[in-house]
Amino acid sequence: MLPVLARNAAGSALARLAGLRLVAATSNREYSSIMTAQKQGPGGRSSVSGMVATVFGANGFVGSYIVNELARRGSQVVCPFRSTDNEAMHLKQMGDLGQIVLLPELDIRDDEQIKRAISRSNVIVNCVGMRLQTMNWSFEDVHIDFPKRLAKIAAESGHVDRLVHFSDMGADPEHASKRMRTKALGDQAVLEAFPRATIFRPADIVGIEDHFYNYLIYQLTLTVFAPVVEEGRNKIQPTYVLDVAEAVASALRKPETAGKTYYLGGPEVLTIREMYDLLLKTLRIHRDDTVHMPAWAVKAMYKPMDMVRKMFPGLPMTSPLATDDYVEECLRHKVVPPGALGYAELEVTPQKVTDGMPIEPVRHMRVGGYRWGDMATVAKDVPESVRKYYNIKQ
Repeated sequence: MLPVLARNAAGSALARLAGLRLVAATSNREYSSIMTAQKQGPGGRSSVSGMVATVFGANGFVGSYIVNELARRGSQVVCPFRSTDNEAMHLKQMGDLGQIVLLPELDIRDDEQIKRAISRSNVIVNCVGMRLQTMNWSFEDVHIDFPKRLAKIAAESGHVDRLVHFSDMGADPEHASKRMRTKALGDQAVLEAFPRATIFRPADIVGIEDHFYNYLIYQLTLTVFAPVVEEGRNKIQPTYVLDVAEAVASALRKPETAGKTYYLGGPEVLTIREMYDLLLKTLRIHRDDTVHMPAWAVKAMYKPMDMVRKMFPGLPMTSPLATDDYVEECLRHKVVPPGALGYAELEVTPQKVTDGMPIEPVRHMRVGGYRWGDMATVAKDVPESVRKYYNIKQ
């Protein structure tokens, strides 16, 4: 179980490469407008799309797929990052030789570094976001201050045609969740500075390295119990990461998407309770360790750790679902609003997240292996030391 949740360099790279459609970017080109550039070459990664894109958050979960999607269509992609080189090196394989440019040691508080990162780009994609506040970074720093300065710098540059900014489907300036409030205020700041920006508000995104399925699995298998807020009645509309990446490429092909907001939700509306039941069934776990709790009780349980997290460096195995702020998110539905723009307008058909490839990473996390089935049925024949090590529950 631990390798999926661990983000070490080798494991992270292999997981990303397993889930990505590895076909990528371009050759040398003039930096012309993406609206007027003519495609050259045989198609695919060895063509020239006319696009040079800077993707902030490129080595993150969603950012990696967006880099791959842009590169496979013949685009040059600049990837600023602040992690170790090993954690970003998998991006190099997504494009033709020289077409993926890595810029290490990014400091999003440094305007000069931001200007350098976008200096030759006509497209900017901002995937930078956070789920947990730390002693060094607050939601305001990442969701409001940085997008506002990025949009202002892009507008003043004179060569940036398109700016794509990632928000959240639950973003609302009146939300009780601080993360959702700052997401909404960041959207407003981006549009004020760069009115032609395209805002994406995705639902919970699933994929091999996601922060949704993986942390639900962590709760169900490696913790004492999984608290379900208010019986898990809140509705969500999760979506698959490959569809999100395709939506970005589609929006950049359509000039009419500039200045608009798109809600990216999958074809299924489910409750959190249904998501837990789906994972229990898929993982073949017969023992249900979920516990329904009122919101106030879950918040009281998580609040001490929230305070500790702001005083010390990053703690291991910290789940973004185990926070006071996430409990507030669980008290509202997170579904596509009626009449909102979405996948249909981008000509993308989203996949279900309960079957097929989107659920495949979960199947590989089955206790006892992909094909063996539920280890609980044979636990009586397994030594106690082995049961404890693999967290096999009888």
